[in-house]
Amino acid sequence: MFIVLEGIDGAGKSTQAKLLAAWFENQGYDVVLTKEPTDTAFGRLIRRLVLTGGREGIIDGAKISHEAEALLFAADRAEHVDKLIRPSIEAGKVVISDRYFYSSLAYQWARGLDLEWLIDLNRFAIRPDLVLLLDLPAKESIKRLRSRKIKSEFDKIFELQRKVRENYLKLVRIFPEMKIVNAMEDIQTVHEQIVALVETLLEKKVYGTR
Repeated sequence: MFIVLEGIDGAGKSTQAKLLAAWFENQGYDVVLTKEPTDTAFGRLIRRLVLTGGREGIIDGAKISHEAEALLFAADRAEHVDKLIRPSIEAGKVVISDRYFYSSLAYQWARGLDLEWLIDLNRFAIRPDLVLLLDLPAKESIKRLRSRKIKSEFDKIFELQRKVRENYLKLVRIFPEMKIVNAMEDIQTVHEQIVALVETLLEKKVYGTR
């Protein structure tokens, strides 16, 4: 099984991914918890550039084109799929990823790239069984991010967050595996929403119900 958590910055994806991994482990599943950008060479490069910002920051599009940025993320994702996601799924494990190609679609579409081009660029990516969109208003995102010591280039731009949220909601209408979770609730309530969706998925997988 392959599950992805998506949402704008500050929505609680990392927290909820860890809680979901623990829930699966308590149910007796072998779980792989991962993220994008990854810990591969590509991922480390992207993460350094995003988190460092300033002279090294490329994610504001000032030093490379938006197309090159999209290709860099896609290269990292290709390694992610080939080296970790596909082998783990084939081994019967539950894979939970904090972000996946839906992030590229939402963010880079907001930066003006063509959605169909972005979808084609990520055509190689395995489709998850379930994508949990932790939906959060942009104003709440900025409020939560102010408490962080390290802010990425993405975190600093309110208008981008607003556009990205709109794009995520549009993507829900395109990809049936995407389900909306209200991220304005407290951590435990959000977790319970997620578990309910996962249990429905498990029931479908075990009993073949619709």
